[in-house]
Amino acid sequence: MKERRYDIDWLRVIATLAVFVFHSTRFFGTEDWHAKVPAAEQSETVVLLREFLIAVWFMPLFFLVAGFASRYSLKRRTGGQYLLERVKRLLIPLYTVGMFILAVPQAYFDGVTHERITGTFWQYLPYYYRDIPGSIIYSATQFLDPIFLVPYTFSGHFWFFQLLFVVSLVTLPLLLHLKSERGQRFIERLAEWCDRPGGIFLFVIPLAIVQIALRWLPVTTDRTWADFLWYVVFFVAGYIIAADDRFTDSIKRHGWVCLALWIVVFWVGGGLLTFVLEFDPSPGHGFSLLYAVWQTLWSIISWSSVVFILSLGAKYLNFTNKTLVYSNEAVLPFFIFHQTIILIVGWFVIQWDMSNLLKFLIITAISFPLILLLYEVFVTRFNIVRFLFGMRPKKKPAPAPRPGGTTA
Repeated sequence: MKERRYDIDWLRVIATLAVFVFHSTRFFGTEDWHAKVPAAEQSETVVLLREFLIAVWFMPLFFLVAGFASRYSLKRRTGGQYLLERVKRLLIPLYTVGMFILAVPQAYFDGVTHERITGTFWQYLPYYYRDIPGSIIYSATQFLDPIFLVPYTFSGHFWFFQLLFVVSLVTLPLLLHLKSERGQRFIERLAEWCDRPGGIFLFVIPLAIVQIALRWLPVTTDRTWADFLWYVVFFVAGYIIAADDRFTDSIKRHGWVCLALWIVVFWVGGGLLTFVLEFDPSPGHGFSLLYAVWQTLWSIISWSSVVFILSLGAKYLNFTNKTLVYSNEAVLPFFIFHQTIILIVGWFVIQWDMSNLLKFLIITAISFPLILLLYEVFVTRFNIVRFLFGMRPKKKPAPAPRPGGTTA
């Protein structure tokens, strides 16, 4: 097995671009968000297309790729070293540039949109910093929310850092067990099963069990235990898939089947339940037979979409070039910046008198280069800032050779 899977690096970059597009469309759908166009301009079609094209796979893929990377990380690190690396990569950005800088505009826009704040941003600023201790204490007491283990203020898109750290922490004993000789034997048996026709869909079973068992409960927090265990399954699946090439071989063979399932089950199965049988798939609506069917279908849709994208990556993206080298380093700062910049730009653009499509294009056309500019000017050149953004120190250039063949 190769030490480096470049297709996984590409997929991390692609998922980050997908989340950029996803959040750039959030102004225009009918669901709640931090800033919105007027209700008359909001569209259910935007929500439906975004669910089908992006939402079914991009967050599961993030966690699967993180689990894949954890396999390689634990090959050269102890459990303690692995957790320290997770702290540097996730908690340092969360508790520095996240909480104290980039979450602040998001919290302000959310407060204004939901009519909790009436003053200017500068009037709000002292109150945000004053309320940080109380917000953290309150967050730490929300035991129904799995991210209470990483208490925080207004999270915005930084919930991903909270939840990924908790997933990494809680699954570490299992990952270490899978690293052992006994764990390797289990992975080898699972690889044999998955190497058979249809075997890759064995991973749908734990996904469906999690959804059916927990998704019916009343929703009291933003991130429920159903969300947590859903992402745990994808994370552990990524770790397992990285351990044996037979999983990747099976993924490549099932790619086009998974595309067909993604499309047919979403539009036919989902359409039948929601439009014909008038089933409401929102979480917390109680247990029923239709509920169990819906959760099973959603597990098939999500897993199939992820497998299809993994198959394309394994077939066509296992190479490197300058674009990947640059993107692989920039991807974490880009993710950290993206939602705040989208909201700042979009806050003004959505007030203009033009079509939603034109607003979306303007928001993305301004936000994308602005994020890269911020990264280039303020982050990549300075090791202290790189540390705050979860990046490794910048390597010093190799010394120039002296005359005669020696180096300085």
